[in-house]
Amino acid sequence: MMEESATPLRIVYIHGIHGHPAEEEYRRAWDAALERLSYVRGIETRMVYWADIRQGATPAMVREAHRRAHRRSGRRFARMRPQTNSALGYAVSWVLHLVDPVIRRITKTLLTDVYLYFYGGEGAGDIRDVILERMDAIMRETRPHIVIAHSWGTVIAYDYFTNRGYDGAIETLITAGSPLGQAYVQEHVGASAYPAGVTRWLNVFDAMDPATWPDRRIANDLPGAGGARLVRDVEIASVYDENGKRDPHSWYGYLMSEAVQNEVFRVAAALDLASR
Repeated sequence: MMEESATPLRIVYIHGIHGHPAEEEYRRAWDAALERLSYVRGIETRMVYWADIRQGATPAMVREAHRRAHRRSGRRFARMRPQTNSALGYAVSWVLHLVDPVIRRITKTLLTDVYLYFYGGEGAGDIRDVILERMDAIMRETRPHIVIAHSWGTVIAYDYFTNRGYDGAIETLITAGSPLGQAYVQEHVGASAYPAGVTRWLNVFDAMDPATWPDRRIANDLPGAGGARLVRDVEIASVYDENGKRDPHSWYGYLMSEAVQNEVFRVAAALDLASR
């Protein structure tokens, strides 16, 4: 017989790209997936929900963000391709985009979100600042043990921890389907090191997730002091969505993975918050 721990495990979620249901409905869906296999009950969760900010971007704002990005000199956001910048890598990418509508959808949506985040609005209307301010308020109210971020949410999390100066610490940051291996992203965030305030970092990826191409493993890109590789990169064999369909970028598939479930349970057990 399992008993709920008196003190809840506090978790903050940060969702990724694509359209999403209403905030409370979406948060409950993440809760259900996380509680299904991790043997942790009574979790207390909040979601950094930014879909409303993204959906508020008009077509004119999207066009202007693309124009600003293209006017900027220097490195461009890389075309999604597996592992290599070689001719073979581009050929493989072209074929995958041609035959797989899921990969085409992920690539198109991610590219727009990248440009909106870094170039969408100015001053009080800067999308990046609005999202980070929202995350800061939730982090300070919740004081979570774990932060779980998916897709572009992983960039938001990294940007926050490196540039916003959170005054606390978390036990674990879990990133899933992350584009943080992209040099373009690191350059625009303005950092390429392990963030302060994060005790452990688990990064999971599906090898066929185009959001993680071309550099799925990020431990070498975001080192700790002295070049130490502190991020634990784990490949997930095959990710499926909540309807059982193959989707290498599915938040549900990543949350249901053994690596993520085990890490949540490990933190709960270490804090004596696991269900018994």
